[in-house]
Amino acid sequence: MNRCAAQRTGVLLRVPLYVACVVLMLIGCTTVPATEEPQAGGGFSPEVVTESFFEDLQRALQDPNLRQEEARSFWAERLSGYFAPAERDTQRLALRRALASFATGLRQLADDETAIFEFRGFEPVEKVADDGERALVRLPSATISMMLMRTNERGSYVFYEQTISLSQVIGRPDGTVPVIKIDGRWYLTEG
Repeated sequence: MNRCAAQRTGVLLRVPLYVACVVLMLIGCTTVPATEEPQAGGGFSPEVVTESFFEDLQRALQDPNLRQEEARSFWAERLSGYFAPAERDTQRLALRRALASFATGLRQLADDETAIFEFRGFEPVEKVADDGERALVRLPSATISMMLMRTNERGSYVFYEQTISLSQVIGRPDGTVPVIKIDGRWYLTEG
């Protein structure tokens, strides 16, 4: 009986940490700008750059090597490439810190626990404003789902699940993502 109570308390303490790490990471990724064109830098339209960024962000969160510095550096570099060139260095640092914090949270999982993050409803990206140089896009039904799973002798099961809307995560009440056009390419920006 005490063991179950202790396990539940441990879970309740870890869950907010995981959610906080994801939220901090995404807030950092969408509010601080970044730099020049890397392999995944910018995009040919506001919709493409936004969709591509969130696809790569999901890949980063699901990378089994994220606990290693080299993997976090790779993802910080790749993700910062989606931001405007003048903002990229700041964004790269924010992403490295956020990914390191996220990896620290993953290390706190018990051996029989796994965290799964799913981005849902990220398509279609909807352009709501565009003056040719700046645009706003919205992902109207985008959510981020976090599940904590535990495996025992009877199999795996979800013991905690939380879904957060993208507008809650990025901190913009209208749920939009600002983008800017530089030298014919679109980049995420602080706005």
